[in-house]
Amino acid sequence: MKGRFNGVKRKLTGIAIVVLLAALSISIAWADEKASGADLDSTLALIELLKDKGVINEKEASSFLDRLRLKAEASRQTVHILPSRDQEDIMKKVTARVTKDVTKQINDTQKEAYATNQYMARRSSLLEQEVEDLKEALSQEKSVREKSWANRIRFGGDIRLRHESVLYEKGNATDIEDPSDPDSYLNTTNDEHRQRVRLRLGLTATVVKPKDIGELFGLREWEKVNAGQVDVGVRVATGSVGNPVSTNYTLGDDDSTRSDIVLDRAYLQWSYKPREGVWGGKFPQAMVTGGIMANPWYTSYSTLIWDSDLAFEGLALNFTTDTIEVNPFKAFLTLGYFPIQESEWSQDDKYMLGAQVGFSLKPLRGWQAKLAAGYYEYYNVAGQLMTDTYRTREDMYKLQAMTPKFMQKGNTTFLMDRTTIYYDGISDDAYEEYGLASEFKLINITGQIDNTYFWPVYVTLYWDWVRNLGYDAGDMADKIGVSASTIKEWSGDTGYQLGLRVGYPKIKKRWDWSLYVAYRYLETDAVLDAYTDSDFMGGGTNVKGFIFGGELGLMKNVWLAARWMSGDEITDFEAVSSDQDEDYAVDILQVDLNAKF
Repeated sequence: MKGRFNGVKRKLTGIAIVVLLAALSISIAWADEKASGADLDSTLALIELLKDKGVINEKEASSFLDRLRLKAEASRQTVHILPSRDQEDIMKKVTARVTKDVTKQINDTQKEAYATNQYMARRSSLLEQEVEDLKEALSQEKSVREKSWANRIRFGGDIRLRHESVLYEKGNATDIEDPSDPDSYLNTTNDEHRQRVRLRLGLTATVVKPKDIGELFGLREWEKVNAGQVDVGVRVATGSVGNPVSTNYTLGDDDSTRSDIVLDRAYLQWSYKPREGVWGGKFPQAMVTGGIMANPWYTSYSTLIWDSDLAFEGLALNFTTDTIEVNPFKAFLTLGYFPIQESEWSQDDKYMLGAQVGFSLKPLRGWQAKLAAGYYEYYNVAGQLMTDTYRTREDMYKLQAMTPKFMQKGNTTFLMDRTTIYYDGISDDAYEEYGLASEFKLINITGQIDNTYFWPVYVTLYWDWVRNLGYDAGDMADKIGVSASTIKEWSGDTGYQLGLRVGYPKIKKRWDWSLYVAYRYLETDAVLDAYTDSDFMGGGTNVKGFIFGGELGLMKNVWLAARWMSGDEITDFEAVSSDQDEDYAVDILQVDLNAKF
């Protein structure tokens, strides 16, 4: 429509120019016939006016002036064909005719413009109605999709095929007891080559979306009502029911013909994210998760305290400030309660309480950092020495409840019952029930610094440090029956891991890559050996050594990974044994083919 109006405008301008030029021609003719100085001056003034107004250009003005001068000179020698008394009448007739023609053209153009305007107005109204109808149809379709249960459920999973070679130092000691079975020994000399598989299948479903509450009560401006979102998640995985830190199944394993299927995730989660701008974006996001969930703590790339496959059972609360994504500073707080071992015959159930506070920062272009401090206290996990010669049934159940239900290796343990007892009047030998010698109250500082200048390639330096404030050499010595100085020689309370990664932070498509190197040092009682990394030196504490690895994307969501772990013990695993004469060292190679769907 705008183009049509521009055309009309140009047409009117052209007509006006024609009228002026016609008037100019008439003036020139009049000047030719009158040949008077006054008339000539008037015509020259008219030409100058037309040039100043931009109706004619300099070249056209010069042409009119030359023509005027030539005719003025010729008029002195030429006999007029028309009588001078008729010239004014002729000019009036010519002017009237031109005016009539121009007026008719203007009127016709105005009528055409009006008709065009009316047509475009009707067409615009029809188009607006069509757009509204389309918006309503799309809104109804979107509403149907959002209310559909299928649209709120998302399925996914991953599979990993692994070749693993465990290469033991040939001079390793052969009398290292298996913590899960003190009557047997660990394999420390016979190399192993095995194929393993890990499969995880899960779904998440959105039960309540933020706007559902407003729609439920029929609020007109329901988008202003934000009651948070409720999700549920379920995932099953291969693995072993009795092993919380591994979801691997070893092909052809002698101990079983099929892998166990374990419930790896089962949680209900409420999350709330306020709209940007509330308190300048400082009003916190909140999330409450209950059930079997992923690790709620920030850990960078470290598995110093918790294995990557460990599922947490309990309740976690998370708060994050600053909902405006572009802001360079964010703080977070996480609180958690997690049962570890519940016994119907004991009031001293085992559980862990934890808190972590930290922040992320982007101080300069190409740099970002994250730092967190945490405190994790385990309750009722340490064993107690029992010396009474007569015990009730409840005493025996309590003794069994103090025994860890799962251990890897490394933590200092002791025999909780070292006396001959009388149970219901019958003499019996001491029960072989081992307990943890130390309490565990962990303080942890972890963080990372990222250089993103070469994005999408990251250069990341990360660290993880932990100390067990519950470690008490004197108390442990009393339980075991040795001196505190001996306990300090056998054990320790500190651990750390330092690492450097270069490459893509996540492998998503073909030729994405990353390389990394890390050093780990973890003393015997720095953390619970049950939950730390299960791969380095076969799992557990009292380990030190290097990790080298890399990843390469083969295609979208398919990648290859490999790592080499070379470790050694810090102190002898069997320090009280006279047969211990060599350290325990092992190298492990893992090659993985991963696929995510």
